Amino acid sequence: MDLRQQQLFMAQANKYPDVNIKLVCGYEGDGERMLAVLYPDYISFGDITAPVTVLRTKISDRGISHKDFLGAAMSLKIDREYIGDIILKEDEVFIICHKNVADIIIDELMSVKHSSVSFERWDKPVSFVKEYSETRTSTVASLRADSVVAAVLNKSRSEAVKLIKQGNIKVNQMDILHTDFEIFDNDVISIRYYGKYKIFCDGAKSRKDRIFINIAKY
Repeated sequence: MDLRQQQLFMAQANKYPDVNIKLVCGYEGDGERMLAVLYPDYISFGDITAPVTVLRTKISDRGISHKDFLGAAMSLKIDREYIGDIILKEDEVFIICHKNVADIIIDELMSVKHSSVSFERWDKPVSFVKEYSETRTSTVASLRADSVVAAVLNKSRSEAVKLIKQGNIKVNQMDILHTDFEIFDNDVISIRYYGKYKIFCDGAKSRKDRIFINIAKY
């Protein structure tokens, strides 16, 4: 699930306190795509095997993009919901997918954008450090959407309000239309025409009682 789906899921799942819920990630280093595991009290989480497989291939053409790999997988008539994250790391690519389609990818996905590939199951840990094009620190009077968006773009609060009311802002892939929407640590803000940003906030404040936030641009 992406961030928005995680929020919607947890809002419903919390209505059932007798069911244990754990969100897990297919790889270390990022939590923007998670798998929800639901299990009763008589089962230990350690005994559960998630239906997720990690596949890996070496690549020689570093010009191949995430979109190219996703398109190649979709050409095999695999439903999008069975394909999770596709991670490109220098000379190798990892695809996290449902175990039911792993053999199809291994047996049938032989080339991507005219380059040969050969996927194999990967049982070793996969770590991925998300890279940002820019990181900086700012302060805001509050964690309202209008204040945070203004800080992200180095614009006035009135300009931020206009962007929000025009429907140009998404938080965790959810449309935001209210200026007082609260932003939390690790939220991802997408701003049409300006890009995508992740907000980090540990609650620290300045001497003038303003809140420190770290802004990371994708």
